[in-house]
Amino acid sequence: MPDARLDAALTAFDHWTALEDLAADPPGGRAALAARVGERYEDAAEHERSRLDHLLGLLGQDGDSVVLGLLARGRSDELLSRTFRRRLAVPAPVLDALIERRGYTLEVVDALGLTGDPTRVAELGALLDDPDVCGRAASALARLGAREWALPIARRLPQVTGLAHGAFVVALEQLGDTAVVPLLRDELLDGGERFTGDMHIALTRLTGHDPLIPEDGDVRRAWRELDLATPPVPAVRFGEGGRFTVDEGRGRVRVAYDPPPPGTSWPRWNKSLHVGEHALYRVSSDCGTCETTMTLLGFPPAEARAGAARFRAALADPGDAAAVVAELEPLIAELETGRYAAHLADLALERVAEPEESWWLRRIAVRDDPERWSVELTAWPGVEHFQVPEMIPGAVPTYGSLLPSQPLDALDPAAVARHTSAIARGERPAALVLAWTETRYVEAEFEERFLLGVILDGHHRLAAYAAAGVPARVLLLARTDRDGAVEEVLAALR
Repeated sequence: MPDARLDAALTAFDHWTALEDLAADPPGGRAALAARVGERYEDAAEHERSRLDHLLGLLGQDGDSVVLGLLARGRSDELLSRTFRRRLAVPAPVLDALIERRGYTLEVVDALGLTGDPTRVAELGALLDDPDVCGRAASALARLGAREWALPIARRLPQVTGLAHGAFVVALEQLGDTAVVPLLRDELLDGGERFTGDMHIALTRLTGHDPLIPEDGDVRRAWRELDLATPPVPAVRFGEGGRFTVDEGRGRVRVAYDPPPPGTSWPRWNKSLHVGEHALYRVSSDCGTCETTMTLLGFPPAEARAGAARFRAALADPGDAAAVVAELEPLIAELETGRYAAHLADLALERVAEPEESWWLRRIAVRDDPERWSVELTAWPGVEHFQVPEMIPGAVPTYGSLLPSQPLDALDPAAVARHTSAIARGERPAALVLAWTETRYVEAEFEERFLLGVILDGHHRLAAYAAAGVPARVLLLARTDRDGAVEEVLAALR
């Protein structure tokens, strides 16, 4: 295959886009291009190798076979990271040769966890006492489902620190053996202030309990006072002004950390918003200098999102947040444990179907140096949604975006028309939204804020409001113990 197009793509100013275009329409076919990339990779300079690696990933299975072939020939060991991203199982002879050449490096240990081979379990277990790779060994054992190693991992918790401690705790979560609960609880209660957040999450997942943390943040006291022998029972307590707490919430609607992908040093990073057992959106990491992101993972089945429909009478024409939220108590018990405030707001909204019309892309132009940002970095959520049409007033550039939990292009036109008629008569039916704000200092250069929401009920109502050009009545449920800025943003919209 001639190298002209490959040369041009590798040296283009926007080489990532050029490589994507090449992979979409490769001269001679994908297999031929992958083979040529493999030949070129072995002698390429370092900066070119990263681009060739990216192109192999774009070529799917044809690229995978080239990666495994290079590794089998003892070439380009750095391509091992490509096997993690593609979840490829490296053949045993290739792995054994890598171990002989490189020893048990972090990358090799991660590759062992992707083999699906139970004969590798003892090999990984022996690495739990190696301070350089013990955390990754625990993660690899979890990927292999080696539950017999849950107790040995738990017994080592007092001896490990830093990211390795987090990896051990997350591995225990994934292995799911409740026999480790007493050891994990003891580590939480006796280990001082370190790692309490990690262990709280793990105990929540392993026991089914999710106790409300005291306002002073004492995680240990919450677990010390909890009777694990008693099944969890949700308790909702209402305060003034629409504020309420949820203790032992069922967590059917929750933001939870994803299992760590192989090849990462951070055992907790990616998070997803779940409805029942369904992961609806991947949401931003905890990194304060990373982009605010939401990415659709897939809509839940109808039965998973039907719960809110039982409470539509309470949302028919609400005038007071505190009164209506009290009528939603059974639904509120489905939230995760925490402190919340309900806000009844009238939001000007527009319906957005094209990326270029959405704040997820339009925010680029607001930044002081938009030319250095590519569209790909903005993480368009991949779904039609609603947004506040103008920037929200304030010292920080602020945007409002409400994302659906069912596809907007499948809404019933007759239902939208009924709501449109009701709105024209002066009625103000409310939509129910789980809301939060994120304030980021992207790349430590561009400060911005999002008011974010996921629609739990009321998609047809919001579509009718947007079509009528009337501000939409929305009941926003926001965690106050994680986020105190929702009230500030809503005040700026009034």
